[in-house]
Amino acid sequence: MKIAICEDELSFQQKLQSGVAEFFSEKGVETEFFCFDNGAELIQSLGNGYEVIFLDINLGSREDGMDIAAKLRGQSISAPVIFVTSLENRAIDGYDVGAYGFVVKKNLDEKLPKVLGKLWREHFCRPTIAIQTKDSTEIIELNSIVSAQSQGRCSLIKTDTAELEDARPIGRFAELLGEDFVEVHKSVFVNISKIKRINNDTVTMCDESVVPLSRRNRKNVMCAVMKRIGGK
Repeated sequence: MKIAICEDELSFQQKLQSGVAEFFSEKGVETEFFCFDNGAELIQSLGNGYEVIFLDINLGSREDGMDIAAKLRGQSISAPVIFVTSLENRAIDGYDVGAYGFVVKKNLDEKLPKVLGKLWREHFCRPTIAIQTKDSTEIIELNSIVSAQSQGRCSLIKTDTAELEDARPIGRFAELLGEDFVEVHKSVFVNISKIKRINNDTVTMCDESVVPLSRRNRKNVMCAVMKRIGGK
């Protein structure tokens, strides 16, 4: 696995690398690290095909990690970006540039395993779920689901590539989704990792589909998003 670390504090860079290497070593995954102390070198090296990018928000007085992340997304880099920083109040900014996670430096030993654990479950373990249609059972990756909602006595499942109808009512189907999904409206559930924008009464997903957001659920949705980014 190719991993990029952009961090201008050498001692922390080494500590972070050690923690990440230990985590993946326990999973039996070999890691190759590419370390940089500035965003320009990171961007120039994108041809290496990184699978994960760790990015400091405050790279001295010259660069802001949020700007670098925006440039990565502008070049269609889809690899998960995990911010590491001493600035706890910047988490919401990370959401704006599609951050996968957020680790505060002083809590590295506590937060890093949680963020990496979530990354492992969502991107490398690839858990699956069985969709029970009228005529067959289709096995799909759980994280391919964008949203699930009630459709009469059945459930309408929207994935990255298709729409499927599950024969079970949404209440029973939602029990199988787990903690990576949140209810945004009565009988409407979305994949937290695929939320692109939260508006006053709607949620825009990564595929630009829009689902309703109730006032009652808005706080829970915001908390779920911030929990995901913070790796709590």
